[in-house]
Amino acid sequence: MDDVNSAELVSRLVVVSSRLTRAFRRVIGNESSLAALRALAVVEQYQPVRVGHFAQGYLSSQPAATKLLARLEEAGLVLREASPTDGRASQFSLTDAGRERLAENRSIMIDQMEPYFESLSPEERLSVDHALGLVSAFLKDRHPVDGIDDAGPQNAVGDTVLDGTASDGAGSTDVEPA
Repeated sequence: MDDVNSAELVSRLVVVSSRLTRAFRRVIGNESSLAALRALAVVEQYQPVRVGHFAQGYLSSQPAATKLLARLEEAGLVLREASPTDGRASQFSLTDAGRERLAENRSIMIDQMEPYFESLSPEERLSVDHALGLVSAFLKDRHPVDGIDDAGPQNAVGDTVLDGTASDGAGSTDVEPA
């Protein structure tokens, strides 16, 4: 097997990741739904999550994170509870409605891509799976905020893919109720 230039590989990964993110945007539809899904994926990954840690994972300011989490709570998608270690702080977890919203949207995205992956040989699917594992390991090693990820179900269409569209908090944070 021939070697591949590392810089070219990284460049292709960035391009493919961006294309995949745009494809998911087209499937999801509007920006507020995409922002909510990204936020729910971050909550799922770190739950229970405090606002500061959420802001790091979502790549937003803490005030923007506070506003977005409040809207998710108002929509019934996350639950706010007092932190057991610091009664002054709140932590957030997904509600059943939040988990359902993520599952529904991931199912839509999976339906869009599964036919392609079904057309691959078992060896090709194993190669893709191996590559995804390597990228996930890199992200855990290089990005401490992602270090507590247990490679759970969010990888189907979780924040790894959608975080390529990181917000500085200036974008829409409207959330549709569950």
